[in-house]
Amino acid sequence: MDKWLNSHWFARAVALLLAVMTWMIVNLEAEQTTTPEASQPTFIDSVNLHVRYDTDRYQVVKQQRTVKVALESNNPFYRHNFFPEDSWEVYVDATNLGKGTHRVPVQYKGFPDEVKVGIIPNIVEITLEEKKTVEREVSVEKLGQVAPGYTAGEPIVKPFRALVRVPESQVNKVAAVKASVDLEGATSAIKTTVPLKVVDKSGNVIQGADVVPLTVEVNIPVTSPFAKVPIKLNLTNELPNGYSLASMGMNVEEVTVYGPKEVIDGIKSNTYPGPEIDLGNITSDRDIELKIPLMDNIVKVEPEYLTVSLKVVPSTTKRLEKIPVRISGLSESMEAKVLSTDGQEMSTIDFDVIGAPELLNQLRHEDLQVVADVSNMPAGVYEVPLNYIFNQSEYIKTSASAPKKVTIQITTKQR
Repeated sequence: MDKWLNSHWFARAVALLLAVMTWMIVNLEAEQTTTPEASQPTFIDSVNLHVRYDTDRYQVVKQQRTVKVALESNNPFYRHNFFPEDSWEVYVDATNLGKGTHRVPVQYKGFPDEVKVGIIPNIVEITLEEKKTVEREVSVEKLGQVAPGYTAGEPIVKPFRALVRVPESQVNKVAAVKASVDLEGATSAIKTTVPLKVVDKSGNVIQGADVVPLTVEVNIPVTSPFAKVPIKLNLTNELPNGYSLASMGMNVEEVTVYGPKEVIDGIKSNTYPGPEIDLGNITSDRDIELKIPLMDNIVKVEPEYLTVSLKVVPSTTKRLEKIPVRISGLSESMEAKVLSTDGQEMSTIDFDVIGAPELLNQLRHEDLQVVADVSNMPAGVYEVPLNYIFNQSEYIKTSASAPKKVTIQITTKQR
């Protein structure tokens, strides 16, 4: 024995044995300390609880929204909760249940097989109500205001009725189905497709209500300020020699003009300029359809087209005698007289007029005026142009031989 103890080989063997025992003790202790950690569960709070059920027939009206999930695994990867949220689900299956309150187990899917899963609570209550269908007319909710001076008309909705499916307990809450349309600043008709919403008597949206159709088409006319004013044709040139207008008619005498308020206010007391008609090549009766022009800043004119009927006949000539010459524009401190070629005072002239026979036969002296305008003229003798004014100026004209000017003497009144 003493011989072994004194051997250096024996000492080395004992030292090796002690080292191995020490290593085993340390590692066994480590395993004993890590094993309890591996058995500790990991918790996930506020996990959404999905409900599977027959959505065509029923509606969940009461349920537990969230649960707690406990996960346990010896794998440290899972202990750190490395689970993509879209890879697993916690749910209850009520697809074969009818209306009423039910206690159903909570199920899960998507977790690895090596992970122990616990759900807290593992049984929950849900309440299903049967869906009912009601029909409601679609009403339009107008938001905002059209542009100043414009008016929004009655909306046209297509389709104008909708079907609403809600839980049985909410049927009496369905007050209306609304389509909201923004009118803010509109200056023209609105045509849009908008989603429908189901509201209660207080105007609050009923969440979870199904509506068919989901959207409707809404048309809202927007009318600008308008005024009805007479229309005046713009006749250019004269009929060829030998022809005269016997009459002219229009299918409408006034038009409705739409535009901004300031423009319409300015046109209310005037006439609206109609289309231009060139008489230069017309030698027979005509019916002419013309588009009514749009003035600057005018949005619309109704009607858009105007039909003009022209009756054209061979011309005749009539002699008019002793037609008074009126002097206009004379200052109150002045007086004037018309002089003949020999310097004598005269007050009337004779001349020929040309027109349709029927109109010339009806022409009276009071139906025309011959005017000499002396506005802003001081005392003196002047050649003043004559202006022939006929009540029917488009139909009758003076002959080429009619006087174009007269001599007028202006003097200061004697006090």
